[in-house]
Parts: sequence; structure tokens; C-alpha cells
Amino acid sequence: MRRKLITMLLLLAATVAWGQTEKRLVVWQKSGEKVYFDLADLPETTFEDGKLVIQTNRATVSYQLENILRYTYQGFVATGIEQQANDRTVTISREADEVTFGNLPEGSTVSLYAANGMLLEQFKTNAGKTFTLSIRHRPSGVYIVKAGKETIKLTRP
Repeated sequence: MRRKLITMLLLLAATVAWGQTEKRLVVWQKSGEKVYFDLADLPETTFEDGKLVIQTNRATVSYQLENILRYTYQGFVATGIEQQANDRTVTISREADEVTFGNLPEGSTVSLYAANGMLLEQFKTNAGKTFTLSIRHRPSGVYIVKAGKETIKLTRP
């Protein structure tokens, strides 16, 4: 009887936990593994030397870009009149010369800057659609892409 009661309590706790969605950053690796970072730990993403670097108030970790499929944000629920997808996605090409944003809000601005800060191109997005920006047609160099609060460094050898 005691064992059944403990099992029922564990199932109830799991059901309650399942219904709660934490806000977190999810790194999707090509191996199929997912790594979660709680947004309460204030994760900051940067790109250095072909690596995705995530720094939180607890630790700093880095992943080779060639091993990363994408990273997304989970646990956001649409509010008000706007209907937005729960997960924003950012995917960087293996060569780090193309970035694809998924599920940006309607009218989001995506900007491309030269390494010296000069604005080169600017685009408006459609809600729910993916937007890909490539620098393959540009001269060799470092470029910065900004979309909302995301800032991505792309390189063209």
C-alpha cells in the first residue's frame, strides 16, 4: 500500500512538472543531444573562433559550430492579440557564412553590418516564416547580423 501511495505521488509530481514550462535556451546538437540553459541564469551567446560560447552566471561553456544544429528559446507563450510561435530559432551554416532565423515577429528588422559598424543591408520579415541572410556574395571579411536581441558574427574567408 505504501509503495502504491509513493508511486501515485511521484506520478502526480511528474504530471504537475510536465505542465510547467520553464523558460530556457536549448542548444540542439547534431548528435541528437539537447543542452538546456535556464533563462534565470542569464545565458549570453557569442561566437568566437568557430564556437558557440554560452556564458551564464554559473558557468561558461563552448560548442564547436560544426556540432551544433541550432539553438532555440523554449517556454514562451503568446500573449495579447499577436500570435507568435513559442520557439525562435537561429541556425548558422557550417561555413558560418549564412544565418537563418525562424519565427521572428511580423515586421522584425534584420540588419547586416560590416565589421567597422557600417550598415550594409536591412530587411523586414514576415511572421512565422524563416529568413535567411547569406554573405556568400560578399567580399572576404567579418560581418555582423542583428535581428531583435540576437547578434551573430559571420565570416567570409
